[in-house]
Amino acid sequence: MRIIGIDLGKKRIGLALGDTESRIAIGLPTLQNDRHLVDNLRAVIEGEHIQRLIVGLPKTMSGATGEQAGYTQKWANRIGHLLEVEVVYEDERLSSKMARDGLLAIGSKLKKEDIDQAAAVLILQSYLDRLG
Repeated sequence: MRIIGIDLGKKRIGLALGDTESRIAIGLPTLQNDRHLVDNLRAVIEGEHIQRLIVGLPKTMSGATGEQAGYTQKWANRIGHLLEVEVVYEDERLSSKMARDGLLAIGSKLKKEDIDQAAAVLILQSYLDRLG
């Protein structure tokens, strides 16, 4: 099954592509969270034959969900309904920090789009790793 990992932000949406057979996540271009988002995301889902979205769910360090998690769930439920695709949530605690630190460690110039993409890869890879 082909799946997409999503790191949802107010301005940008980090994306990663994977499948349940290879269990490897790769980055896709980051999308702008604007009025074209639904159409752009639809194009990716249809073009890649995606059956499931893995959406990073922001939790506090204690594991509780807060305001941002509510925003994420509302957004993901709407997108899942509009695009007729299954939505699954994956804990994304520290994914952006780990993405930033990982890019710095390899000497990469930090662009916000790259951090969002790397965070989506981490979210999706975490989900794929849990599959066994």
